[in-house]
Amino acid sequence: MMSNELLRLEHLSIQYKVEDGYLSAVKDVSLGIQRGEVFAMVGESGCGKSTVAQSIMRLSLDHNEQIAGKIIFKGKDLNALSEAEMEAIRGREIGMIFQDPLDSLNPVYRVGRQVAEALMLDGMSRAQAEKRTIELFQDVQIPSPKQRIKSYPHELSGGMRQRVMIAMMIARNPSLLIADEPTTALDVTVESQILQIMRHLRDQYGTSILIITHNFGIVAEIADRVGIMYAGELVEQGPVDQVFDHPAHPYSQVLMAALPRFSKREGRIRTIDGTVPRIVGEFTGCRFANRCPHATDRCRNSDPPIRRLNDSHFIRCHMEDASWKMS
Repeated sequence: MMSNELLRLEHLSIQYKVEDGYLSAVKDVSLGIQRGEVFAMVGESGCGKSTVAQSIMRLSLDHNEQIAGKIIFKGKDLNALSEAEMEAIRGREIGMIFQDPLDSLNPVYRVGRQVAEALMLDGMSRAQAEKRTIELFQDVQIPSPKQRIKSYPHELSGGMRQRVMIAMMIARNPSLLIADEPTTALDVTVESQILQIMRHLRDQYGTSILIITHNFGIVAEIADRVGIMYAGELVEQGPVDQVFDHPAHPYSQVLMAALPRFSKREGRIRTIDGTVPRIVGEFTGCRFANRCPHATDRCRNSDPPIRRLNDSHFIRCHMEDASWKMS
């Protein structure tokens, strides 16, 4: 692990037991996140983004998965830790903001109490925890924080509830914050405010952020590097400006071609023919081959290698010339 690297996934693969075998949800994902870096993971719904995030936190609900590979955080393999050891890391060292804050907050307790409970776990008195909660509400730009700590979740808007969740997650000053679709169902003004808060956390506390999204606008606004997921595989990763300006994997190029245009003169929005494959049991070949117009027999019959385009830009593709463009 590099000296400034906080988290590294090494050949992470996750399968779930289903009726007809094992469903491959994540395959051979490797990436690193530096201290103070914002890494965005992008892809269609069902491509494995949230599965990766939940595996880092070890939050599987069904416990019917098979996990291979390593999740190394501060030099420790999280997969090798006991549940008690993981409990000491979850929340304190790694925080997670879920997609729907209303599902994550207890409806029968005031939001201030729910944030203060995390602080009291670290030995603060109730009065100290309440004072710190007010400060945290100020940090996440909740107006009138002394009054808001007395509110119940249903009395707050979606944007305010998301701010409460962010306050709860940063209360113990974690080194890594995982944000799973943190702006879903929020209007663009509130979305911009939430992203501003996350940038502030990175700048003020040096927090590393793994943000899960399908919104390229969010990636462009907040991320340093981006990883493109498809059918459980990380098919391209690199600095945001490189991936946006020179997407090299055919799937990345189609995604970029599908982004909204400023005017009709720029042409029709591109669509991707076919469907994402459901991988159960053994599968050999590129998972994008059935939708890629450039696929060859080699793509369909052998797993694509990871190719280094430069020191920080990688793709998983058989194509040796990454300069070609989608026709």
